[in-house]
Amino acid sequence: MGSSMSHIYLSYHPEDVDHLLEIHEAFRAANIADAFVTYEGPKPGFADKQKELISTSGGVVFLISENTLSANWLKEEIDFALSRRLPFYVALLSDMMLPAWWVKRIEDIDHYHLFSSEGYALQKLVKDVRAAYETRCPVVSVMNLKGGVGKTTISSQVFGFLQKDSKARILLVDFDPQFNLTQFFLPRQETDVLIEEDRSVLSLFEPGLLTSSVHKSPALDWTRFNDGIFTPPHRDDIIRPLIPRENYAGALDLICGQFELTKYAFLDDASALQLAESNLKRSIDKYRKDYDLIVVDTNPSASFLTQVTLGITDHILAPILPNEFSLRGLRLLDMILNRFCPGDARPEVSVIFNGVPKSQQHRFETDVRDGIYNSEVGYELSESVLTHALYQSAFLDVKAHPIEDNPTGRLAAYNARGPFGSDLKRRLGEISNELTDRIL
Repeated sequence: MGSSMSHIYLSYHPEDVDHLLEIHEAFRAANIADAFVTYEGPKPGFADKQKELISTSGGVVFLISENTLSANWLKEEIDFALSRRLPFYVALLSDMMLPAWWVKRIEDIDHYHLFSSEGYALQKLVKDVRAAYETRCPVVSVMNLKGGVGKTTISSQVFGFLQKDSKARILLVDFDPQFNLTQFFLPRQETDVLIEEDRSVLSLFEPGLLTSSVHKSPALDWTRFNDGIFTPPHRDDIIRPLIPRENYAGALDLICGQFELTKYAFLDDASALQLAESNLKRSIDKYRKDYDLIVVDTNPSASFLTQVTLGITDHILAPILPNEFSLRGLRLLDMILNRFCPGDARPEVSVIFNGVPKSQQHRFETDVRDGIYNSEVGYELSESVLTHALYQSAFLDVKAHPIEDNPTGRLAAYNARGPFGSDLKRRLGEISNELTDRIL
């Protein structure tokens, strides 16, 4: 984790620019960030610009034609890209015999015959690149449709530790209208300013002050949806860094939550809600290129927000307390997944015990791990439960510490002290390692 990925690099010969633009438009329509060099002059070559773009890419698409075969500088580019051990895709622009040099290097790479198949090859290329793009930065939703199970604690403390330990780039998104995660990190005064300026989660759904000089803030009117041209906000305009980037490796950033998210519960315009969902997907896709992991802290109810969250989710982390009441939320979650995420669209669910007494394993926890409640929740709950649990700790009490100028002071990874603090960090480390194995 922690490596940079900002785009898919397109390698091509200047004579094939029309094919390049066709692929670029297909990627743009699929919300895949790509990059390529615009060549000027009669003698293109392999230069530092290409090296930089390839080194920071998440994969390379080679456009191969008769023009490509005779370009020695493109051979240098391809050898450099292959040395980076990135995902590769070969887009053949015509039916041709490849010389030995090319066969040796690309025969084991997936080929897409763009000159045939009536567009199916391009669709397959986009689909495969998209899958790799999503895998590179998965979206994890912390979700249980039962409230009070510690979603904010898990979102902040577990992923705060994972970030510090792995030096990853993690984005936290507060989807709960109660915005407890935001209030955990930030003082009320700062939160109010962020919401007033639309530097908050509502700007992921509809145009507002960040991207439009025409529209008012979408938080001001709960009766209508801003259906104008939507552009996802630039990352630096909407995120609030939680750790100083000049002092720490990686990133832990937050998109502020707000109560006005509840407006979507009152809108009965199906087309507006569909557009809101589409805008959200575009926004999340845009930020995937800047992070290693996106974590969504969700609201504990079956609502429009739950449905759209599932549409962007690759993995669900469901906290439960050591009591049977938590199972109600898991049962409802399974019903919602069956309804909105059938078949391959269903994200994997991991369950984490939170607030477990330290002295001994709780009987309920033991029964869950032994499979006693599998039939009650409707799936193999025992196989979904993480091996390591988060134990009760005074440090994890969200009311235990005053808000500090540096939000890292709220995180056990940075501020837990003494023997109890060391034990807490050890347990958080075990959980983050297990999550890394499951999710990343």
